[in-house]
Amino acid sequence: MNIRMFSIPLLLIVGVMGCAMLQEPPLTEIPASRLFCAQNPEMVDGDLSTVSTFAAKGTIKKEYVTNKGYEPRKYQSRVKGSLKTETLIKLDAPTYIKYIEVHPASTIPNLALDVTAEEKSPKWTISFTAVEDKRSEKVEGTLPVRFQIEREVLYLRLTANAMEDIDNVSHGTEIGELQIPLKGASIREVKFYERQ
Repeated sequence: MNIRMFSIPLLLIVGVMGCAMLQEPPLTEIPASRLFCAQNPEMVDGDLSTVSTFAAKGTIKKEYVTNKGYEPRKYQSRVKGSLKTETLIKLDAPTYIKYIEVHPASTIPNLALDVTAEEKSPKWTISFTAVEDKRSEKVEGTLPVRFQIEREVLYLRLTANAMEDIDNVSHGTEIGELQIPLKGASIREVKFYERQ
């Protein structure tokens, strides 16, 4: 008797929730024609066969450093320039974005996303809001990674750390000194999804 009393309300709740989910409009991918990226246009061209790479602006200098006193020499690394790389994607109009998918073509260290629905001003005084989903995670492999956005977006900023380009290491002027150029991560496509 008690089981019957609880099963009827439970079935009603499940039925109402199921109907609500069926009535919710489906998600649709925003076409590439609505997306713009001056720095990396291949990231939003709608073609998964093209690859775009973040521009890296720096090198890593590794050298032995002698400290004062009796401490032994230590091997230290210093970044000359910046370890950070970024690109900016703009939609044609502010749009409520449910999520985006990043289709990586390489490892992407410390990938972070920030968004704003404000228009760019001459002094770029607008503020970005951090997307907390998977913030600063290392993306590995080539499978798409989904990031929940769930807000209105006009600009999406992607930032990631550059990586050491170990194929192009050169020796410096000091013994044991190495100059390692930095290279940016690569992405095949960034896809945006909205609810109609």
